Amino acid sequence: MEVAGFEKRDYAEKLIADAVSSGRFPHAVLIEGGSPERRTDIARRISASLLCGGETVPCGSCPACKKALGGYHPDVLFHTPEVISKKPVYSVDQIREIRDDTYIIPMEAEIKITVLSESQYMNRAAQNAFLKVLEEPPEFAVFILLAQTKSVFLPTILSRVTVYTLSGDAEREEDGVTAQEAESAAQDIARALLSDSAFELVKAAGVFDKNAPLLEAALPEMAGIFMNALKVRYSGGEGGELEKKLSSALSRRALLALIESVDTLTGEIKMNANLNLTVTRLCTLFKSAAD
Repeated sequence: MEVAGFEKRDYAEKLIADAVSSGRFPHAVLIEGGSPERRTDIARRISASLLCGGETVPCGSCPACKKALGGYHPDVLFHTPEVISKKPVYSVDQIREIRDDTYIIPMEAEIKITVLSESQYMNRAAQNAFLKVLEEPPEFAVFILLAQTKSVFLPTILSRVTVYTLSGDAEREEDGVTAQEAESAAQDIARALLSDSAFELVKAAGVFDKNAPLLEAALPEMAGIFMNALKVRYSGGEGGELEKKLSSALSRRALLALIESVDTLTGEIKMNANLNLTVTRLCTLFKSAAD
């Protein structure tokens, strides 16, 4: 399947397009970073792509595309937080209504897409309520969470979604970092964690010396690898050979600690922390999590 309408120079959008093209788009994704308008636009493009029946999706001209892109497709449901005491919040009652509606069969399409805009406003209780439908979704359900950052979500939520990070992606290719380089560096780090030797991890991390753009590009890839390994271990989800090895070698707690470490390192990179110290921190945090 050919996919159009996504900015391939943007690393996150490229990954989204690849997922659509594979015909195995995740049942739940979390899109973080960027502006609220950009996140909403991407959610509409994803919805149109999944509903379009053309050879190239989204075609933009079929009824399904027009409805999805226009915001009035009956099987693409956008939700926004309520305003309580002048503050936006997803209440537990609202999440329960969304959850119950998810099980109602689609009206026109074969799938039903539920989009939660500004989902960072789900508190712990609301997230736990939403977790129930993530754990046992109907076969036709697709969830798209839009948020400023994934850092506010419970590990149990993150273990059941695929995260796409928008912030900073557009500059990566301009900095000379390709998707293949970022993916390869992340995989080398993951393989090093399977070794008992701390030197292997240090050696794998050496590629980031004097190359902050590569580290910034590779961190989301590392998070994706660890999350997929967690899914394999936690719920028997599909994964590649590397993820399967990690899920067997590392405990659930270790994988969660690695994901949290990636979040920490991502924050340090965005704050322009000293690169050498950040690379050293990567080795220390990852080794401590894996032991």
